[in-house]
Amino acid sequence: MRKKCLLMIAAGIVLATANVPTTAAQEVAGIEISPTSVLPITGVSESTDGNYNFKSFEVEASEAGSYYTEFWLLPSKYANNSYSSFMIYVNDNYIGSITPTVGNWQAVRVDGHETFDMTEGTNVITIATLAPEFPEVETLKVSLNDADATFSSEAYEEYLDDAAAGVTYDIPEDDGMTVYASDATGVGPAHFSNVPLNYTFYKTFSFTKGQEIFITSSSSAAHKIDVVYYGSEPKSSGLIGPTNPIITPINSGILNPGVINLTSLNPLAESSVIIRPYVKFRVLYTPATSEEMQGLSWVFPSQKTLNSSMQVATAKMRITKSGQYLVRVRHAVNGGSALADVNVNGAYYYENTPITLSYKSCVIPADGNYYATFTCCNNFGTDDPYLFIHGADVDKIVGFNDDAPSAQREQYNLSTWDSYISQKYFMKTSGISVSNYSSSKPTSRCNIVARISEGAAQSVAKARAKAANTAGVTEMSITDESVQIAVPANINDSFSINTTEIIHKVSIYGLAGNRIGSVNCNESCAIIPTSSLNINHPGIYVISVETSNGVISKKVAIK
Repeated sequence: MRKKCLLMIAAGIVLATANVPTTAAQEVAGIEISPTSVLPITGVSESTDGNYNFKSFEVEASEAGSYYTEFWLLPSKYANNSYSSFMIYVNDNYIGSITPTVGNWQAVRVDGHETFDMTEGTNVITIATLAPEFPEVETLKVSLNDADATFSSEAYEEYLDDAAAGVTYDIPEDDGMTVYASDATGVGPAHFSNVPLNYTFYKTFSFTKGQEIFITSSSSAAHKIDVVYYGSEPKSSGLIGPTNPIITPINSGILNPGVINLTSLNPLAESSVIIRPYVKFRVLYTPATSEEMQGLSWVFPSQKTLNSSMQVATAKMRITKSGQYLVRVRHAVNGGSALADVNVNGAYYYENTPITLSYKSCVIPADGNYYATFTCCNNFGTDDPYLFIHGADVDKIVGFNDDAPSAQREQYNLSTWDSYISQKYFMKTSGISVSNYSSSKPTSRCNIVARISEGAAQSVAKARAKAANTAGVTEMSITDESVQIAVPANINDSFSINTTEIIHKVSIYGLAGNRIGSVNCNESCAIIPTSSLNINHPGIYVISVETSNGVISKKVAIK
């Protein structure tokens, strides 16, 4: 029979993601780091002393010195048109405050202190705000060079423009991958490739039991408010620092040493001054249990207002458990984007914030078994997905995670900031969504592997470990004679593949086992440009060709 050749074009691409195991902190947005310029961030944590909420960044300095430091953060706007202030500490020593004069995400430095003195080794930079607001500091840059410590807002501003224009993002159809076998329950894992990983508005608050919460949002687009409980203080108070007493200034306009003007931090506060928090002793939040996340979660859809095209969502609730809550606003249309205004308790305002939704339908049964779901980052060291499980028949969030536990990262060969959830569901789920933690790098893509039962976990982990070592080659292989691969002459050329059987799929991997791209085929001869496989630079790769007889894998050098 005469062979047919098919020229694969970019529309046939199914991108995959990079997966490199390493260690992680609680909640970190990756940043581009040059070892000789910008100090690496080695850990991030959130904590509280009951009066103040903290976010701490650990940075490693190879030498002591005076370092330029810039923060990428989101201030709240108050009812009197001022903005939330941020108190900054280095190694538990108070440095100064950041007092923004505009809203939205922005790059700022400490008032009057562009440089901080750092010691050689690990340094801890802590940001504090008055509770219930958590300091929404996504990341920071620390460098001996002023220019290297500067953020660019270009990506976020372009993202805002796209949201204002209502740009839609393609949500790929299920790629039909059946790499992982089902277990005895008959429920097989689900795999979703190349899902948009976009930033949508979120904010964390510490709410107390009995507190009444009132949240509103408005947008030209239909949208929903998610409120999710995801952490609590440990019952032990042994590490809590001294109480912060309210004191009186010595005289008008002059404050005692160690005392700050509370009104400048929060104009809604009852007193004008308060001692700065003692940051050395802080209580870390502990993650919510599966039962708590499924029970302490709410969703509030928007409705069209009368005589207006605006959509308004209203959330009114009484807090039943003290702890840490995530407020997320998402677009109601899958792949949609828009701008929204958000108001929390009439005290915290956020204007022209982008909202999006990247959602995949996925039913996880409520059959008494535990099922795991995780993300696979596209860009290691940069991407940081928020993972949400939807369900309870009302599209509310019944599972949430930011960064996977270290044991699961190692088990499934995940990257630093990948997310992981394992739960026994009380009601079957309806779907999964992902959001980007980062606003400074607001767009990317990721893979999702879902519905992994305990019985299938070992098989999935083995398959992913094998992918790291052998670039995704399955147990079944085919002989070299049945597949002929002509390697591209250069980075702009094409692969030419001839087989005696029909080619199902061609994939390209990095040597670390990360799948870079793949193309579906249905011919015995395929000519595939390197660009269609997402090969952007010269190097050594592994090409995998899947036919009805099995899979063959070869290392290739692209010049």
